[in-house]
Amino acid sequence: MEVAYIILSVLLAGYFLILYDLPVVGGSILASGAGERMGVRILMPVLLLAGVVAPCLFPEAVYPLTEGLTMPADGVDALSVGIATAASAVMVGTFSRYPAVPYAFIASLAGIGVAQGIPLQPAAFRYVLSWITGPVVCALLAAGIYSICSSFLRRGKTHMAIQEGKVLFASSLVSLILLFAVAFNNSMVFSFLPSGKGWLTIAVAAGCPLAAWFAVRSKVLANKYSVADNDLDINSLSILSLILAMTLAFSLFSSGLPAKVGLVATPLPAGTLYLAALLGISMVRERALVDGGELLKGGVAAFVSPVLGFLVAYCMGLILDGRVVSTLVFLGILLFLGVISYYRHLQDSLALQRQALLSGEQRAYSTQKSLSALEVRAEMTEQDLRNKLDAKRKELVDFAVGVSDQKEFMEKIYDDLAEVRAMDGGDAKDEAMDSLLGALRERMYFTREMNDFYARSEVLNEDFNMRLKSMFPNLTEGERKLANLLRQGFSSKYIASLMNITPKSVEINRSRLRAKLGLQRSDNLISFIKSI
Repeated sequence: MEVAYIILSVLLAGYFLILYDLPVVGGSILASGAGERMGVRILMPVLLLAGVVAPCLFPEAVYPLTEGLTMPADGVDALSVGIATAASAVMVGTFSRYPAVPYAFIASLAGIGVAQGIPLQPAAFRYVLSWITGPVVCALLAAGIYSICSSFLRRGKTHMAIQEGKVLFASSLVSLILLFAVAFNNSMVFSFLPSGKGWLTIAVAAGCPLAAWFAVRSKVLANKYSVADNDLDINSLSILSLILAMTLAFSLFSSGLPAKVGLVATPLPAGTLYLAALLGISMVRERALVDGGELLKGGVAAFVSPVLGFLVAYCMGLILDGRVVSTLVFLGILLFLGVISYYRHLQDSLALQRQALLSGEQRAYSTQKSLSALEVRAEMTEQDLRNKLDAKRKELVDFAVGVSDQKEFMEKIYDDLAEVRAMDGGDAKDEAMDSLLGALRERMYFTREMNDFYARSEVLNEDFNMRLKSMFPNLTEGERKLANLLRQGFSSKYIASLMNITPKSVEINRSRLRAKLGLQRSDNLISFIKSI
């Protein structure tokens, strides 16, 4: 029966540790990019279990995390500590996302001991100092690490992509150490496990976290992605500094080093260290990386969690001694806990309803906006089609007029040639023939067609022509026409035909244009014109 109580206590404390602390750790790793690496994802559960089981395998090598505190006398007392820890986590969780579950657990041990008539040991007060010192040390570490790393990266001449790769590699290594350090530091929930039980102790130590994990898996994953996507939208160096500072803080307070300065090794809440590290980095960057209200609530949670854990455990200890008044007090606490839990559930439900309503309104607004955009686009498309249709009609009309004009000209030439042919030889016939040749020569210049071509080209390249005139006002009309033709990709041969000049003249005009544009011999004329 004692083992059953112990398992229940471990499950209760472990449940809330996983619910509140694991998303912070996992979200930080995911935000760094290390969580996307297959090797890190495979080793994460292995290192977490290894950190939990290590104290059971090597109890003599592990610094006692509950030094100076009285352990519960039996399994019932152990269950009381688990219930007190859970009650504290639930009540604090109503106003903060970061209840200090490890602090509540240690305070519950003290509360059950005081209820049994055992006075607080001097080490209990050193725990309080350690709880205050731990987050402060983490904030200072984060600030120092960020300052050093950012200074080092600024002095380096490595490409930014290579720097990001190095930061990601470092984050992957530190993330694995962080996982083990967190699990090892918070293995105090297994301090109740009876020593000497061998594989039973190890099975409980490994099985309870797994059972708690499957109970809260969906919430943990949702909160983890919320931390990564919403809270840690910062640069990779800040996240690396955060992870490294938390790793060092967990490792430091799992060793005997704090005892050398009058403190104690103690379990630390990941959420409290997380907020402290963000505060430290914010001071260096002179930019707030965490909301002030969230920071205040996290600080209050770190203070309230152990107080509630102590009071609830103390009341339960009194109940175990059969004191009626104490029983009523404890029932009042449970009733208060129930009201708070119901209120929180009601608030969450209302928040979800408001969010669903807001999402529906946003979807309706987005749909309406999309429909309006489609209507505008449809009107623009319709107008564009009308313009294109009008242009095609005009081209067709112009083509018909051109055909008719050419037909009339050819008929006139035909009639004139017939008259010349019927004439007798002499000056009159030669004069009439010269007149016909002149008419044909003039027609070969396609003056009207060329003017129409240049007019259309002016319209199509209006922006280019405006920029060309603005940048080079000294260009002649012919030089601007030449620039237009070159921009459209015509060769010198076609330009000569269109401008009714020789190819040699085109080359001379190109040289003059280059000079007026201020181009050097090595500069490409067409590339320069297209860049205008």
